[in-house]
Amino acid sequence: MLDYIETITDFLIENFKPSNPESANLKLTTRDLLALLFRLFPANCISDYELNDILIELNYKRFSYVVESYCEIQKDDRTIYEIRKSLEVGWCLKTELDLKTQEVERIT
Repeated sequence: MLDYIETITDFLIENFKPSNPESANLKLTTRDLLALLFRLFPANCISDYELNDILIELNYKRFSYVVESYCEIQKDDRTIYEIRKSLEVGWCLKTELDLKTQEVERIT
């Protein structure tokens, strides 16, 4: 049987580096990071406790960071976008992949 703890550890080492909220280009909760891993590896092949141990062993730290979401609302007969902020606790990762947000105009 494949040792998924070792395999996932190797995958994380090869694809990510520990970071902080200011320089991370990927911020995920434990649940979200497990969801990402379970798209690559069999579902439930490791537990959240095992992932926590792996990340701490690889010198990752848990951080609190602000997450923004956008909501379209009607105000005074016009549509505006409200920026909602919430506090999240999770892992900050850095990857070489380009994950920058891009702005595009809507074509109607």
